[in-house]
Amino acid sequence: MITNTKAPGFPAIKVGGRVAIAVALASAAAVGMLAFWVVAWRGSWSADPALIVLFVLFGATASHFPVELTPRFKTNVATAVNFATLLLFPAPIAILMIGLSVLLGNSTLALRRNRDGRRRRGPYDALFNSAQMILSAGVAAAALYALHPETLAARLTLADAWAIPMAGLAMYVTNTGLVSLLVAVQTGRRVSDVWLSTQRLDAASELALLLIGFVTAMIANAYEWVPVVMIVPTAVVYLSTKRAVMITQQTIEAVEAMADMVDMRDRDTADHSKRVAENAATIASAMGMRSDDVAALRLAARVHDLGKIGLPDSVLLKEGKLTPEEFELMKRHPERGHQILARFPQYRKGRDVVLAHHERFDGKGYPRGLTGDRIPVAAQIVAVADALDAMTSHRPYRAALPLHQAMTELRLGRGTQWSPAVVDTVDRLVNVTKRELSFGDQARQPVTA
Repeated sequence: MITNTKAPGFPAIKVGGRVAIAVALASAAAVGMLAFWVVAWRGSWSADPALIVLFVLFGATASHFPVELTPRFKTNVATAVNFATLLLFPAPIAILMIGLSVLLGNSTLALRRNRDGRRRRGPYDALFNSAQMILSAGVAAAALYALHPETLAARLTLADAWAIPMAGLAMYVTNTGLVSLLVAVQTGRRVSDVWLSTQRLDAASELALLLIGFVTAMIANAYEWVPVVMIVPTAVVYLSTKRAVMITQQTIEAVEAMADMVDMRDRDTADHSKRVAENAATIASAMGMRSDDVAALRLAARVHDLGKIGLPDSVLLKEGKLTPEEFELMKRHPERGHQILARFPQYRKGRDVVLAHHERFDGKGYPRGLTGDRIPVAAQIVAVADALDAMTSHRPYRAALPLHQAMTELRLGRGTQWSPAVVDTVDRLVNVTKRELSFGDQARQPVTA
């Protein structure tokens, strides 16, 4: 969604030029789509006015029950209502109804405010959301009526019934694709990355909602009261999707809380994992890593020291050099962290990063002694971000190093302890592009080569 960046109480929205152009183009295309169907439709225009009002109100109401998949991507249960509308009513009427229900839903949402005082929807939101649903419905109608332009879905023969799932697929792909396109324009990410990151969570519920819409439309031809009953299965899908998203978020928060317990045991490492995660994500983005891989890396870096949770204070907080026995205990923490994260599907991609973040480029690291490119790139990045934060933070056994000295240490370890590509990227970020990185106790200062 487009974010309202004006002060609370202002209905206007400050958006970038590219977003405004995208919204204008989508709106123009939606008007063209609706006009096309009005002119091209040769079938019946007969429709029950009461049923039209009922479905428009259902669709508008569904807008008030969103599920946040990502900070910029939300879904709701209106899919079931929209698909049933497309199957029940003549194409031009159905497309107009879907557009009106979204516009009505977004307009009423504009009257409500978030906890921070901002309106839940603004003019650009309402325009784009209405336009993208009109376009989605228009494309779906093209699939539905491709072979029999004048035959409503309920009257299709079994041989032609394939048009119904094709219409559902067309509506799903067009709808999610257009939203992903706008989010990509806003964030600078690739459309495919945005789509994949959201649809991993949303695809199953969307399929269930399309099925509910189909069943509702088929039965409603005989029993007009059936649309009221669709509220029950639709609510079940909504609640199950919301619960799945909530469980995912709560799991991540619980694991991060455990990692923070490790950092808080030593006042010198407070917020260490948070800084490492932010720096690792910045480095990964600068190296051209895909945004969904950057997100997985950030998640892993945030808990990279989780395995230290089982270390005794006599080892974790020791001010002097560790004994060989104590160092052997310390070397086990990547494996412990990997074992803990293996229990959580949210860390399926990130747990190997935690396992390998103490490997060295020359093979002298632990726990497996991997060398060079055998070390996952994400782990190579976390290793450098971890070392940089450790060197610029106070420790019981030494003072924090100035940033320029820490950078010198990274260059000295380039190709032996750390990946040359990662070190070079950090060097470029600090000295050339002047990107802000988070450091321990050392404020950012100019760094000489």
